[in-house]
Amino acid sequence: MANFVNPQLFTWFRLVEGTVCLNVDGSLLGNTNTSGYDGLIRDNNGDFMLGFYGTTAVQSILFAELVAVLHGLHICWESRFRRIGCFSDSLRIDSLIREGVSAHHRFANEVFSIHQLLDREWEDVIDHTL
Repeated sequence: MANFVNPQLFTWFRLVEGTVCLNVDGSLLGNTNTSGYDGLIRDNNGDFMLGFYGTTAVQSILFAELVAVLHGLHICWESRFRRIGCFSDSLRIDSLIREGVSAHHRFANEVFSIHQLLDREWEDVIDHTL
């Protein structure tokens, strides 16, 4: 007997005119000591604008997603996008960025760098999405 997955319904909410959407994700690359990340930037109509990807030498999805947020924010800033919505499927990423971490946290440098970027003069939203 075949196993069927229950379909899930996803919705997309249009952002305010002039706002771009940064979606990020991370993954582990098999049995290597490497993780990967990627992201895409869409306009408020949902049309693709830019994409990026990379690898890290740390085997951690959490680290990969933090690097994706950091890299995506850099790209948005350099591309002169000042109104952004940044979305990750990780509640932990959302929590780390919103609540911050101690200087002794394993990924403190990345979280602090994200905070420095978010302190610049732009409108931003960091949120979790399913």
